[in-house]
Amino acid sequence: METNEVRIGNYIMDKKDENIEYVYHIHDLGDIVLINDLHPDACIPIPLTEKWLLNFGFESSVGFEGQTYDPKDEFANQFVYTLDSGISHLDFTCRPSKGWIIKLGDYDDELEVKYVHQFQNLFFALKGKELTLK
Repeated sequence: METNEVRIGNYIMDKKDENIEYVYHIHDLGDIVLINDLHPDACIPIPLTEKWLLNFGFESSVGFEGQTYDPKDEFANQFVYTLDSGISHLDFTCRPSKGWIIKLGDYDDELEVKYVHQFQNLFFALKGKELTLK
């Protein structure tokens, strides 16, 4: 994992025991940067999942005819996840065949987000505050 992608407040996974770690300290030792007390090679990013979005407080729309989201179904309908974030028309759209796509407002621009820490960093860049678990 690249240390320049991680900020204090991010969630990462310890590769050794697969525990979720909250980044509380980044040690710059000159020739190496430690995340908490872990070598960067011992850290792996956490895949962003529907469960993470819901734990962050997002609400999902119900799919066509009550269909539930299945990440293994490449042909599933889109599911929209929203959070009253104070940003006008901020929709989080899931496209299973492409991963998690963040679409901002009515613009055609889309961002692909694969990991929890990327999502936290994007939210922080847009809102200037941490995305916290509910």
